Amino acid sequence: MKIVKRDKSTQAFAPNKILSRIKEQAKGLKVNPDLLFQEVIPSINDGITTTEIDEIIAFKAADKVIKHPDYSLLGGRILLSRQSKLIGKPLQQVDLTYDFFAATTFLTKYSKKNTSNAPIELPSCMYERVASYLSDNEKDKYELLEEILSKRANFATPTYTNAGIDKRNGMISCNLTHLQDDSIEGIENTLTKIAYASKEGAGIGLLIDPLRSKESFVGSFNGNAGGVVRFADMVQSKMRFYKQGSRSGSCALYLSVWHKDIIDFLELTSPVGDEQLRARDLFTAVVINDLFMRKLEANEDWYTFCPNDIVKAGLRPLYELYGGEFEAEYAKAVELGLGKPISAKRIFDSIIKAQVESGKPYVLFKDNANKRNMQDNIGVIKMSNLCIEILQASQPKYTPQCTLASLNLSEHTDLETIAKSTRVLVRALNKVIDKNKWSDDWSEAAGLDQRAIAIGVAGLADFFAKKKISFESEEARKWNNDIFETMYKSALTESMLIAEEKGECYPAWEGSRYSKGETYIEGWSPKSEGEPIPMYNSLLLALMPTASSAILLGSFESFEPVTSNLFTRRVGQGEFLIVNKYLVNELLDLGLWHNNMIDKIIGNKGSVQNIMDIPEDIRYRYKDVWEIPQRVLLDLSIIRNKYVDQSQSLNVYHSDAKYSKIASALMYAWKGGLKTGSYYTRTKSKLEANSKLASMKTEVLPEKPKDSPFDCFGCSA
Repeated sequence: MKIVKRDKSTQAFAPNKILSRIKEQAKGLKVNPDLLFQEVIPSINDGITTTEIDEIIAFKAADKVIKHPDYSLLGGRILLSRQSKLIGKPLQQVDLTYDFFAATTFLTKYSKKNTSNAPIELPSCMYERVASYLSDNEKDKYELLEEILSKRANFATPTYTNAGIDKRNGMISCNLTHLQDDSIEGIENTLTKIAYASKEGAGIGLLIDPLRSKESFVGSFNGNAGGVVRFADMVQSKMRFYKQGSRSGSCALYLSVWHKDIIDFLELTSPVGDEQLRARDLFTAVVINDLFMRKLEANEDWYTFCPNDIVKAGLRPLYELYGGEFEAEYAKAVELGLGKPISAKRIFDSIIKAQVESGKPYVLFKDNANKRNMQDNIGVIKMSNLCIEILQASQPKYTPQCTLASLNLSEHTDLETIAKSTRVLVRALNKVIDKNKWSDDWSEAAGLDQRAIAIGVAGLADFFAKKKISFESEEARKWNNDIFETMYKSALTESMLIAEEKGECYPAWEGSRYSKGETYIEGWSPKSEGEPIPMYNSLLLALMPTASSAILLGSFESFEPVTSNLFTRRVGQGEFLIVNKYLVNELLDLGLWHNNMIDKIIGNKGSVQNIMDIPEDIRYRYKDVWEIPQRVLLDLSIIRNKYVDQSQSLNVYHSDAKYSKIASALMYAWKGGLKTGSYYTRTKSKLEANSKLASMKTEVLPEKPKDSPFDCFGCSA
């Protein structure tokens, strides 16, 4: 039997070379090289290439992760050591920390490619490229490289893939586009802008409040306007055509509850109904005012309006207002007879029905968002981005941009390192803004004006697991507060230092806002009320989804608990188990990780709650997101809300689809001051009904939902 080498020459099959290769990459890992070797050999056939052999070893190793998480690390080392030989670059320490899924994701999605679209980097090469590009001097480069090589800090996908690469797209992640105006020219200009932004890889939020409703008469057409549904169809077509690499672009449409087309809008992503009235490739988000929520509580009627009627009546556009100003103009519109009455509960029911059916719409509480608007010198926050964590003031022909990064809490143990990583990221993200390639003039105008950055987190569940803390504990609440207070305080401090260095100050920062215990800047206090804080960036923190980044980092996603202690993930043509490595290691230490235990957890679909062999404290700490009361998770979000000057991509999870539970969670989020009421709404029965199932002995485990949380190119920080 012959083996084909990389140079196309052949040699006789030598099994010992395969065993030696496995043993070399398995050093320091808790794996059985001989057992893996025995499983690889039957797959070797005449004419197989050494590259294919490596892939077989890596896949077979990943398939044994149920025995120990280190098998996945072995799979990653095999893939990256092969890459090291192909490009002639030595492996660095960070390259050895990439597991199978991280290595696969890096090679296919992140690595710089040659003209044949083959990867030509190792992770260490990517980190070096990015640090060099985003640093003006060796000191800054060293500090940044130290953070990203250690995986304590992480950039969003567009920054990693495009920084320092000629003729590449922009490095900015998020785009908040405001419909220019309700005219043919305004609509076409807006569609063109989002097409360019999508091509550049941005996750797009699009405010469509100015669009006249389908009930509006258009004299030039001698008929009614197309309305929200027809416009959504045009946006969907644009996103399908102007792709982000090999996949369609992504856009979330934002519409307020006062718009006459709101019910049609809420049905856009329904899995049933007339195809001509659906736009299932889009993401929908509803913008809710305090007045609506109060009328909902009182079971009163609500009024919807056509924005064109509001303008013709000489009133101020409702989307430009919030709080008391909105309520005053709303009352005038009702008095003028411009509104159409509808039960507030009917709209709310439609929101929840849509969430159960499709996980959407997202919910943005507009008044909560504007109560602490650091861009009120520009205007009102009316919308958000694709993943509803970025809150910036938008205007026609002025498209806010936000560049993202995150702290990987799984690599942090104390507040000191969290503070350092945050400050390094603030400086680096400002370099992203300085060197970004803007998709259009609207984006450049707002991006340079606002200088908004967003630092979030990955791996809060890892952080708690390492400290043996339950999400339900008082310790978790304390750490949750301290982590985000430290991040915000550190970000403010660094932005202030940059402002002093540059001699520039963002205009909306006023000392009087923070005179009552909210000044988190070290060594600074206002000399007099109203003294400007010298701050370089308008915004600093936002908690985004970190789906792709979490794979790279080998951590759990964002600030969420685990969705399951065992689930399957599809990679290429294979389907593999993912295990909670912290649970496995604790059970290994107790001698409890064995085939019988594995079968029990599989039989419980990843839950350990009913397995009495496992000590109670471990079962308590390893509840999954379905088993932790949602109020606990909402409370954690409310606690950190005061430090997050943008918002949080807050998924909510309900083990059943009861209206009362979903409604109560939204009401609780609103009253708690959260700006994002919900990102995705997950119901377990719905997920299980739609998930592919991977057979394990006689039991089944659900596949991790591909959009839980949504893995958008733009927001994978």
